Amino acid sequence: MFLKFLSSILICTLVLIGCSIPDEKITTPSNSSTKTESQNSIVSLENIIIPPKFNITHFKMDYLDKNKQLIFTMNYEIDTDLYDILQKGSQVMYFALEYPESEFDIFDSRYSEFIIAEKPKNYKNKFSVQFIKSLELNKDELKKIKDNISKINLVVADKDKDIIAKFIDLYGFNNFDSNESNSTNLDDEDTTE
Repeated sequence: MFLKFLSSILICTLVLIGCSIPDEKITTPSNSSTKTESQNSIVSLENIIIPPKFNITHFKMDYLDKNKQLIFTMNYEIDTDLYDILQKGSQVMYFALEYPESEFDIFDSRYSEFIIAEKPKNYKNKFSVQFIKSLELNKDELKKIKDNISKINLVVADKDKDIIAKFIDLYGFNNFDSNESNSTNLDDEDTTE
């Protein structure tokens, strides 16, 4: 009877000692892995890729007849908050053009190929990206694209190429100034007849 009692106390003591030692060892690596995970975590860019954090400053189209290439060039800038987010971890952003439905027959698709955005560095916040499509165009097709350039949209995608933002009418951003409002205050207008 005494032997059973002694062995029970010995087993309980060993269990308690065994349980307390791994907790200390598990806690330390767990804390360091949590720090590593938070440093490499990817913040969702959804609802962040909007003016004034992300501004399109210029959009144009060129056709190189000799090379049979249609080139869309887009300039954009980001603010310091977005710069900091894109600097952390393995954050990736993709761009693609969304063509007007009336031009699907010319481009053979709804979207251009996704192009990876340049990763910000050295405090650079202004960038340019080119969408190049090898395509032989006749004069009528080229005119149709030029006439409908205001219907070309930009889609922004995350690392999984899921669309997280859309900018309607890229060409309309050519005269856009994020620091100046084109709105009119109705109280300032002269309403006397």
